[in-house]
Amino acid sequence: MLTGVDVLRIGELDRLLRRPWFRAYAFAAEELDHAALCGPSRAREFLAGRFAAKEAVVKALGVGFGSGVRPHHVTVRRSADGAPSAHLSGAAARVATRLRLQEMRVSIAHKDELVVATAVATQHPPPPPPATHRAVPHPPKEEGMSPQSTTPEVPPAGTSAEEAPVTAFLRVRMAQHDAHYGGGLIDGARIMQLFGDLLTEITVRTDGDEGLLSEYSDVRFTAPVHPGDYLEASARLVRRTRLRRVVALEAHRVIAAGGADRPSAAQVLAAPQLVCRATATTVVPMGAASSRKEQR
Repeated sequence: MLTGVDVLRIGELDRLLRRPWFRAYAFAAEELDHAALCGPSRAREFLAGRFAAKEAVVKALGVGFGSGVRPHHVTVRRSADGAPSAHLSGAAARVATRLRLQEMRVSIAHKDELVVATAVATQHPPPPPPATHRAVPHPPKEEGMSPQSTTPEVPPAGTSAEEAPVTAFLRVRMAQHDAHYGGGLIDGARIMQLFGDLLTEITVRTDGDEGLLSEYSDVRFTAPVHPGDYLEASARLVRRTRLRRVVALEAHRVIAAGGADRPSAAQVLAAPQLVCRATATTVVPMGAASSRKEQR
């Protein structure tokens, strides 16, 4: 899953839209034809929304307009159900082929002079590697962790193989007041707050103490989250030292809000969608760690 977001003030393009070379550079012919059928105010808003969507698409592709991809290589069309979608040509299409893109969807929102565009691309799975040796079956998944988890299994230091894994789990519905950005996007800090609660539960289970967060690493936000979405957040202890606990964290969307002509519409996703992944290190006090060890 690849994502890109762009925020644009409509007035930023006013001067450029009066230049014929920029209109030819930035927009496909069909986009300019559609704008010509609109009134001046609507055409200005329409072209700004299209340009923001193009910016979001190239961010999802991981490239920039200075790398051979031009804005007119991304055409934003309206599908039969009214939702915008991106169609790629030229250098943009070559990048999409290299990334094995399956579909590129875009969303455009307007608020006064502000335009927010989001692009979400799905990829075809990579081809299976050629079989060169007898396959070895994978161990069963740990209870409580998402089936999409890719964190490597690391036995906790100083523990026996027979000990049960230490995990924690939350399911939370994102509320309207959690939306922080244009287009109704949830602040990424809200997901990190869920991770913090899971970390606390892990250290309470291992050491009888809330512990102290030392650092987050490898934080990756992989998909946008909106009010009404249901998220499942999970944590798993992957390594422990005398005072440190390293925990793998993941959040998946399992129910998506919207998607129909009713404001109350929602759908259960066929497969959980990863929205964030991180690794965290937390520290427990010397006394708590020693006390827990003695109880064992």
